[in-house]
Amino acid sequence: MKYLFCVLLIAFFFQNTKAQINQNYDDPNAIRDSLQDFGKREVANDSLKVHTPTISDYTYWRQGDLKPTILDTVLTIESFYNQNFRQKDNFGKMYFPNFGQTFNSLEYEENRNRIHLLPTGKSYNYLFPEDIRYYDVKTPMTEFVFENGVKEGQYLSTTFTHNLTPQLNYSVRYRGLRSVGRYDNNLAANNAFITTISYKSKNERFKLWTHFASQNLDNEENAGIEDLNQFVYDDSLRTTNRQNIAVNLESANTQFDSRRFHLGASYGLFGKAKSDSTELRAPILLKNVFTYEKQKYFYEETAVEDYYESPVLSGFERRNRKNFETLQNTSSVEFKWGDRLLLEAGVRYENLKFYSSDPLSEGLILIPEVVDDQLIGGIAKLYFDWNEKIKLTSDAEFKSGEIFKSQYHINAELDIQPIDGYHIVGGVLAESAFPSLNLFYNQSFYKDFNYFNYSFDNVNTQKLFGKLNLEKLKTDVEGTVYNIENYVYVGTDFRPRQLNGSISLFQIKANNLLTWRKFNLRTTFQYQKVTQNADFLPLPDLIARASIYWQGMMFNDRAEVQIGFNGNYFTEFESREFFPVINEFMLQRTNDTFGIQKIGGFPMLDFFLNIKVDRMRIYLRADHFNTFWGENKYYSAPYTPFRDFKIQFGVKWYLFT
Repeated sequence: MKYLFCVLLIAFFFQNTKAQINQNYDDPNAIRDSLQDFGKREVANDSLKVHTPTISDYTYWRQGDLKPTILDTVLTIESFYNQNFRQKDNFGKMYFPNFGQTFNSLEYEENRNRIHLLPTGKSYNYLFPEDIRYYDVKTPMTEFVFENGVKEGQYLSTTFTHNLTPQLNYSVRYRGLRSVGRYDNNLAANNAFITTISYKSKNERFKLWTHFASQNLDNEENAGIEDLNQFVYDDSLRTTNRQNIAVNLESANTQFDSRRFHLGASYGLFGKAKSDSTELRAPILLKNVFTYEKQKYFYEETAVEDYYESPVLSGFERRNRKNFETLQNTSSVEFKWGDRLLLEAGVRYENLKFYSSDPLSEGLILIPEVVDDQLIGGIAKLYFDWNEKIKLTSDAEFKSGEIFKSQYHINAELDIQPIDGYHIVGGVLAESAFPSLNLFYNQSFYKDFNYFNYSFDNVNTQKLFGKLNLEKLKTDVEGTVYNIENYVYVGTDFRPRQLNGSISLFQIKANNLLTWRKFNLRTTFQYQKVTQNADFLPLPDLIARASIYWQGMMFNDRAEVQIGFNGNYFTEFESREFFPVINEFMLQRTNDTFGIQKIGGFPMLDFFLNIKVDRMRIYLRADHFNTFWGENKYYSAPYTPFRDFKIQFGVKWYLFT
């Protein structure tokens, strides 16, 4: 109740101050009041014409984007789905009990087409180079994102960006998360510091962009509940103090640290300035992109644990550590004809170094101290837009090395718009990629968890997909077929293995928005089936989400409000379990007491109230309120319960000065 009171108090405050703010920020032609007043004074005193920024003057772009994106300040159901510590839609992913932990993916996830150390358990809150935003703003802008944590703690992301000149921008972002969690040994502490600089000459012949990113993803890691009966049958613990439940691994923790420097530059050849501006139309660009990154992964036990029945190597601290360094440079030539045609081709060089503290020889396993390789290859990209009726986008990469072998990636997508507002999209992916380094190499104080899988072959993936997008009907339907050869998984003996065969699966996904007056129903359904070797990639057959809500203006049209219910559901299946030592998911073991545990078949219902006042969006949710009735049979993964009922409060606020 106190959260609702706070929301109403904030809305009342802004309602009274709104008398001094007379514009709609979502209207591209609207003028911010503070700049409007400033502009009026300047005109009156000095007869100067002052540009008054609109929301379209605040944009960002990411490497690889064809066009900049305008900052989104609109209150939609999609913005509600993105209000979390990842700031992404988590459909098809099951939260673990605490913020800042991993997710159990309910669908097949494609890799990022790169060689890296990043474990699956740390990948969901990590920012890759293509995730970094470079800004272009007419006045300084600050973005605040806040959410309260589980039991104790919070998540806060703060971004400040400023154009020192129309050509030079810098931004600074700090993202911090600390959440204690309700279970023992469950603390999450993630943080990231990112700074960017982007520059372009007045005629835009020369462009430069660079960023530095420091990211730390630290977690206490229990391995689930020791005795499920303590969770299922003890109602006195519900929504209060789960820390009384005994867990597997009471002292384990993991750390993933990354430091990355990224620098890109381009220079335009030939061309001439537009007739209505100083911008240069350069048909040929020379580009170079350089990246250096260093990653570290630690697993540590501060006390003697007896959960894993594996001998401990004598003379070793109860700590695993491995390091990875990568240096990548890509030089390319780009040909661009207006906004309709883009061709790019170039060469790429990578130096990869993977190492641990010491070489190790244990039994038949010989683990080297350092694995070092150099890869050389090429990249290509094509974009073609024919009168906005046919769009073709494709990219390709090939590289080869001595240890990491030959790899390729080909991706193409065709978008046809036969009638305005209706799109037919089709695409193909063909890829041969080296398996995750985390499954390729590991050195551990546990005797059985040491491996060096030098004989692993590339994982080959083929994908076909088609999509029908009916924009005017607010509906889209997508179908995808995968074939995955040499799939790498972690077996029930904790060891990574490569499947001698193929995994085949298909997915059909549909989204729809129905609106009647101010009432809305947003639904997403995904049916999927693994048709070959399903035991090695267990997935639920159906994933569904539905949100029914009312949206309209309140408080004398000073605030926009969403209020409604949200439900998530997936069918029961034999999920993989989480293995904290290497932070990966493994095939589920048979428990002597509980056998094979299935998860799913249980709805998760939320109530939400979202309010938008000017540039501030306020989110209030009663997460998983149906935990108050029925049995405790809701899980994120085997032996890992989904979170209990929680009052969740969040804010996203843009400040323009």
